[in-house]
Amino acid sequence: MQNTLNTLPFPSKKPEEYIALENEPVFSANKHLALEDPKSIVSLSDLGYGESEIADSPSNFGVCSAFRILSDEGVEVMRDLCRRMYSNRNATVGTGANRLGSYIRGAGYRSQFVKDFCDSPELAKHLSSLTGVSLARHSVPAVACGINYAPDDISKAVDTWHTDSVAFDIVMLMSNPDEFAGGEFQYFDGTKHEGQQLLGIDGEEGVDSELPSERVMTVTFPKAGYGFLQQGNQIFHRARQLTYKAERITMIPSFVVTPSTANDATNSVNMAAWEDPGIVPELARHEAWRASARLAQLIDDIDVTETATDLKERLDAALAPLEQFRAQLVSSSKLALPKNEND
Repeated sequence: MQNTLNTLPFPSKKPEEYIALENEPVFSANKHLALEDPKSIVSLSDLGYGESEIADSPSNFGVCSAFRILSDEGVEVMRDLCRRMYSNRNATVGTGANRLGSYIRGAGYRSQFVKDFCDSPELAKHLSSLTGVSLARHSVPAVACGINYAPDDISKAVDTWHTDSVAFDIVMLMSNPDEFAGGEFQYFDGTKHEGQQLLGIDGEEGVDSELPSERVMTVTFPKAGYGFLQQGNQIFHRARQLTYKAERITMIPSFVVTPSTANDATNSVNMAAWEDPGIVPELARHEAWRASARLAQLIDDIDVTETATDLKERLDAALAPLEQFRAQLVSSSKLALPKNEND
């Protein structure tokens, strides 16, 4: 199943480091989904964001309470697949040593069931109704289907205070919440700028420090198969450390705003520095896809009476994200373009 009308298909090849599972069940929305509505939604304005910041965001949706996503059968299948993929989790810290302890990106490369779940039109339609904007499975496979595991060292947070590099993502619990203690998902009751300022950090990378307890909100999961949706690049959040060593698995599907000409919060410049196999070509595809859509729109929108200055501004705006990503590739020592042998 591939919802290619709204998002990019997965690349035809997968990174060789990712081992595909065998003997998987076939995903069925009728059998494996049990979508319900959240009981509460917190908007960006509720968190203190101003009118201009909200106007620059695709939606005023901030974060919601956990709601049911998977059926009982869906939970059993997905949990089994997450456990089977554990031995093939990502080998490097990826986002930095101050962030995730044990995780998988690009789970859709490893599991057809997971890929079809993330691609499910039923899921995308449900999330779109909650946010008021059209969402589809994220066009960058590394972040489209992610899984977080408890770190081996439980003195470390499952994930430290941070914001995400994409606009919308789900955090869905795959473990029984009665079988572990700690590991709570929490978000800051305020803007990301205020939270970052309180902890003395900037950008998206995390820090394992404490915020004022009265400003910290905890999202509870009634059972496995429940998850919540957040505008992750605007919500300052974390997952606390476990009280004792136990299984704690969450699945993190991410979504992109459609159509492809829509304002996109994907931080390709930041993600280009991650060490996940294949992520740089994935990001290049994403940025080329969005840029080509913006240029195609210009073909229809350009007026023959426009000035050269106006046209330059419109072309610059259409190409800016792609140019910024290209500049990151050229300037990064790790990602520097190879020299010609004759140079």
